Amino acid sequence: MTALQEVRSGSVLVERARAAQAGWGALGVEERVRVLGRLPRVLAGNSDRIADVIVAENGKPRAEALAHEVVPGIALARQHLGAAVATLGAGRITALTAPHRRTVRLHRPYGVVVAIAPWNLPFLIPFSQVLPALLGGNAVVLKPSELTPRVGAVLVEVLTEAGVPEGVLQLAVGDGAMGAELVAARPDKVLFTGSVATGRKVMEAAARFPIPVGLELGGVDAAVVLGDADLEFTTSAIAWGANFNGGQACCSIERVLVHRDLHDAFLARLEDKVRRIDVRNDLAPAIDERQQRIWQRHVDAARTAGLDVRGGEPLPGRHLTPALISGDGVTAAEVWTEETFGPVVAVAPFDSDEEAVQLHNATDYGLTASVFSADVDRARALAGRLLAGSVAINDVAATLYSTPELPWGGVGRSGFGRSHGVDALLDACWVQVVDAPRGPVFGPKRPWWYPYGPELEDAFRALATGLAAPGPAGLAGGAQRAGRRLLSMLSRQPKL
Repeated sequence: MTALQEVRSGSVLVERARAAQAGWGALGVEERVRVLGRLPRVLAGNSDRIADVIVAENGKPRAEALAHEVVPGIALARQHLGAAVATLGAGRITALTAPHRRTVRLHRPYGVVVAIAPWNLPFLIPFSQVLPALLGGNAVVLKPSELTPRVGAVLVEVLTEAGVPEGVLQLAVGDGAMGAELVAARPDKVLFTGSVATGRKVMEAAARFPIPVGLELGGVDAAVVLGDADLEFTTSAIAWGANFNGGQACCSIERVLVHRDLHDAFLARLEDKVRRIDVRNDLAPAIDERQQRIWQRHVDAARTAGLDVRGGEPLPGRHLTPALISGDGVTAAEVWTEETFGPVVAVAPFDSDEEAVQLHNATDYGLTASVFSADVDRARALAGRLLAGSVAINDVAATLYSTPELPWGGVGRSGFGRSHGVDALLDACWVQVVDAPRGPVFGPKRPWWYPYGPELEDAFRALATGLAAPGPAGLAGGAQRAGRRLLSMLSRQPKL
């Protein structure tokens, strides 16, 4: 029986996951890592099968399926397996004001995690949701997009082959109604990647209980091209960054801010490069007619507004020639302010770094950004002022998603929470502190227990002064003075 045949109601899937999670969570992180230790080899052995299904359902070029999903998936598996024990294992905390106590920080699984994934990276995105949740000790119900259910099924089958026990990972097949049913079944956490509009609905539904959520939403990501940028390198980067996967990526470049001194030459060279893209072989088509209509609406609105539109011609098979849109008023156009999610990029000039920062940040989105400059220090300083979860200097920020050590996520309307890196592992758990005595099992009664009195207040004034004293010597002196007062008080006024 394949994963796609195991379709159940959302509530049944969550209930079954909850039953399976107890044993999986009890294993401990070291054992979970051992169970899944074969995962990178299993992924490599299934790489052609995974790529075949991605191409069949999503339509992207096979090279992109391998380079952007299969290979980064193997790298992510290695990173998470290698980091899980050190990240999620028990850690000791030394408390300044309680040296007599031994405190341990534990990372506990939420329980059942529902992961709702999109169609544009139909393997890698759900994989990046599911794997850290599993390593954290959770059971997972995965709902892939209704447009790419077979990719989700292959993911479940590959993880099962790698050793995930029965019931710990399950597939929910369906559209938004299934996603709503899963959230209504009250899992313990929800991870969602997709549009802002649907993300809001997920968050509203989860807030009724409440259930914690992690959201990765849309973007109108920008490249900032400073006046000293290498035009040949930069235009090649942006030609790819705006059009890979047919522009259907939340981190694709949709806006370009280019210094006015380079604007005309930049636009001419970028136009030449995008015209030479083999649309039918190198660009994914629109995933469906709805997405195609959004592309066309943004292009048509730009033409109606009198903007300069180069390209943007519809082709059979839900394709569009890459479009470059520029001209006075482009920063007020829909193509600049809202996510197109297609092979369309808007270009606007700026005169100073300050203006570039203002133009970049004049949006509610904040997923990624790219800065191109011969002066890396200047670019780094500018990057630190941009509202974006990830910024790449002299590269396309989308490539950072393929680097498993780097945390990935946005700010503002682009969401919150992180996938990839140790941040994803930490997000898969809640933190528990267990505090116990270091010396005698019970020890003396605490000086701050009843009754209160002036001597207790004096002792804590001394402690406050000591904590604020500069340097270790000042702290030690203040603590000693406070300790003497507390001991004196205890000797004369026993605690209840």
